[in-house]
Amino acid sequence: MPTPLLSAKSAARLALFATSVGALACLWTAWCEFPGYAWNEARLAPAFALRHGINPYPPLGGGPLSTWIYGPVGILVNLPATFATSPAGALHVASLINALVVLVPLAVVLFASEELRARGPAIRWLALSLGVLLVPRLNLVTQVADHAAIALGLLSCWCLARRAHPAAAQLAAAAALGALAVWAKQTALFLLPAQIAFLLLLGRERAAVMRYFAWFAGFNLLGLALVGQAFGFANLWLNLVDIPGRLPLQWAVVPARIALRSGSLVAQLVLPSLGLLALWFKGSWPARERESGRFFQLATLAYIAMLPVGLAAFLKIGGDINSLHSWDYLLPGCLLAWLAADHVTAVAPVRLLAATVLALALHGTRLFSLPARPFVQHFDAAAQLTATCPHAIWFPQNPLITLYADQELWQSEDGILTRYAAGYGLREPDFRRYLPRHLQIVAYAANIEPPLAPPLLPEFNYKTSQRYWLLYTRAPQPPGAR
Repeated sequence: MPTPLLSAKSAARLALFATSVGALACLWTAWCEFPGYAWNEARLAPAFALRHGINPYPPLGGGPLSTWIYGPVGILVNLPATFATSPAGALHVASLINALVVLVPLAVVLFASEELRARGPAIRWLALSLGVLLVPRLNLVTQVADHAAIALGLLSCWCLARRAHPAAAQLAAAAALGALAVWAKQTALFLLPAQIAFLLLLGRERAAVMRYFAWFAGFNLLGLALVGQAFGFANLWLNLVDIPGRLPLQWAVVPARIALRSGSLVAQLVLPSLGLLALWFKGSWPARERESGRFFQLATLAYIAMLPVGLAAFLKIGGDINSLHSWDYLLPGCLLAWLAADHVTAVAPVRLLAATVLALALHGTRLFSLPARPFVQHFDAAAQLTATCPHAIWFPQNPLITLYADQELWQSEDGILTRYAAGYGLREPDFRRYLPRHLQIVAYAANIEPPLAPPLLPEFNYKTSQRYWLLYTRAPQPPGAR
């Protein structure tokens, strides 16, 4: 038998070095880019609202409106960011929280696996580095309620799959985590059928199914009682059920949206689906007798169960690639099943290096053009504006700027747009009630084309440009005009 050009141990070392460097570069880039997305700032506003005694689930006519039409888990997760002393600091804390929410469940699965532990620490770090590179890039540079839902759902699945016959404590822990996932984002409810199917396929676990369903229902009812008492049942129904249910499907923009996200759709849906079909027809499906096989099978069921609701959310107004949770469930299952088993054959080093090259190639030249520092310069320019015009500037997409400058939280443009899209008009007094009391300027980031606020404030029709910001003011009066 010919001697391989590269031993399995050497290939693993080379792959670990390359993926570790790539993962660190990826994390640094995400850390720098995170504060530059106005989306992340708007997603923090509900946590600041809660800390300042404002209900983040406002009724009709109430406010200030925000983007939040999800459960309160994501709001609670972001509360540490509200103790920062500046908008940039809050976003740095939120970036760290987001990275932990995305990566810790992946690390738990890979480092707690008995099969990977038997192969030594290097293979677990290699698996995690590959995971960082294969996690959708948007997961690390933007924060959404989906990430907490996926994290809790993954941990719930891990509790169910670790043992061939999950004990009562494991069923209860999985149900509690699953319920928290639902209270992070409502669509996580579709994970339940996948978990029930897994328990039934595990070997006539009907009693376990009944116990699991009872625990799951009980924890969700407990959650309903707690959040209903905290925020009001009517407010929750409006923001968590009524508004999301009334958001229309945008069939007219489907081709444009698919074209915009074609690469992500191919990488997260098309290729994984073809890979699963190939495994099935080839007869190489991981066996449920092994820990890695059980988790892979449950991850596959979750991939399938979350796909229809993810596609529906993707096609709705505001939906984006983050709505598709399927790949996030399948990724750790694939890494665990592959690395736990594929290390004794002659071609194993070749497959490992091929996967390493592919994972790095997905990021293209981005890994070689790293930013020098975080994108926070626009906050310095905004601070100069608010210092010269206190209580007079509305940042429709950047609510934290005025919160720190004027100690006021105002309307978020995306929240207004969401209400309109759901068919709820907004009376002018209700709209203006949550705007700066001495409003003189509407400010947008210079690279954003404002879609909403100018029509709502037609008198602010004079545009000037400053560094980082476009300023809309009332048109200047000619000399002698009254």
